[in-house]
Amino acid sequence: MKRIKAILPLALSVLLAASVASAQSAIHDAGITGAAASPAAEYWRLGVTVEGPPASSALVGRAVSPAAAFRSNHSTSDIYFAFPTYATSLAVQSAQFYLLSRAGAYSGAATLTLEVLNAAGAVQHTASAASMDLQAAAVGVWTPIPLSGTFADVTIDPGEFLAFHFQLSGAPGGNLDVRPAFEVQVRPSTLMIYLPIILRN
Repeated sequence: MKRIKAILPLALSVLLAASVASAQSAIHDAGITGAAASPAAEYWRLGVTVEGPPASSALVGRAVSPAAAFRSNHSTSDIYFAFPTYATSLAVQSAQFYLLSRAGAYSGAATLTLEVLNAAGAVQHTASAASMDLQAAAVGVWTPIPLSGTFADVTIDPGEFLAFHFQLSGAPGGNLDVRPAFEVQVRPSTLMIYLPIILRN
């Protein structure tokens, strides 16, 4: 029994070393270098303001802008600042907004969430962990948006698009006028999923 206990740590060390070597070999065979293992981030700042249902067809041919126009007295309680669709799968790494100006008020809540929608405009995931109160947010500073801790929530698949959703708690009214700018950092999501799988094998 003592001999078995003495051998066991050595055996575990050998197995661990073999697993690490296997992972390193798999990464090398896959052609994944240090640079590729940390794919370059993209920063999205230009989008389109859409009042009402944000189907991807509503984005086609529209001029992009660095700022959104959210007004509470228009004909809808839902306004979106949408980014173009991509052909590859991406993952949101961070998001923030900057209130360029805010005027007027709305009697109810006026909140901001970050969502992933399909081509028809239906919500697939809510990427933000919580809604942001745009009537209370600071003007003239960058405000980080906390993201969901679930990887699927922050993933944008081909055919889907990312949008900031400005939502009123009730019917349109008041005279709230909010003009935010946004910055979203994304990376390719396929490699981010592939590397942990390699390291587990």
